[in-house]
Amino acid sequence: MSDIIIAFPNPGDSKVLRSILIKNGYSIVGVVTSGAQAINLSDDIDYGIVICAYQLNDMQYMELRDNVNETCELLLICSPNKFNGALDESINFLPMPFKVIELAKKVGEISDKLYYERKRKKKQEDRGSKNFLTIQRAKALLIEHRNMTEPQAHKYLQSSSMENGDTIINMAKKICLLYGGKE
Repeated sequence: MSDIIIAFPNPGDSKVLRSILIKNGYSIVGVVTSGAQAINLSDDIDYGIVICAYQLNDMQYMELRDNVNETCELLLICSPNKFNGALDESINFLPMPFKVIELAKKVGEISDKLYYERKRKKKQEDRGSKNFLTIQRAKALLIEHRNMTEPQAHKYLQSSSMENGDTIINMAKKICLLYGGKE
């Protein structure tokens, strides 16, 4: 589950939201009345949700959206008549008044989106470190078996992959199989 920051100028509204979310199993990191406080709290969390009102004590939601931690999602809760034109589609919006189930559903959707984003990013990082290790192993094998220096081994991997129309990681895997017996 995602960590949640509630940013509302009225402490009474914040208290109600906090109570609803805790009853639905969410973790509340903080309840604040200003955008600056919300921004500071968001810097300490990864993949969280900032639930805010249209207008905070020191800024509107747009300024908060532009300054909040990039791994956090913003959920704007306000009356639809606050908008003169169409609402930006990148904004998560819940119109007031709302039902408790609507809030829980919306926060759940955002939390799921953040979970899958976190999972996708971790998979990319893991894949990147695995590829790095494979390339390092291939270079070590080239150094050992072909008496190359590290820069020569790297250049060999690059040129071989280009000549064969293959990726450098695939070429490294082939070298590991050829000289090392495994990837």
